[in-house]
Amino acid sequence: MSTGGAASPALAPDADAPAGEGLALAQFAAGCFWSVELVYQRLPGVARTEVGYSQGRRHAPTYRDVCGGGTGHAEVVRVHYDPEACPYGALLDVFWAKHNPTTLNRQVRARVS
Repeated sequence: MSTGGAASPALAPDADAPAGEGLALAQFAAGCFWSVELVYQRLPGVARTEVGYSQGRRHAPTYRDVCGGGTGHAEVVRVHYDPEACPYGALLDVFWAKHNPTTLNRQVRARVS
């Protein structure tokens, strides 16, 4: 695998393609990916979702690695969607309804005391 000169494969360009003809890709980091993914899965026009990690300093980190901190990764949801049935603006509406930009790695109402 070529890393395009990057020191880590995790920093290489993403070569993935949408899951089907006419689909587009979008990726959102909104804190913990579990409930965010569920909302995207229920959105009309979304064909597929995937969860994983973006950025960071470790190739192929585990959930425990990322949640333990120190890897620099963000939990993300990748959305394969039909732009005709689900405009990008609808995806952004979901993102802003679920994400709390004032706290690191948190969603709206995701605070545990």
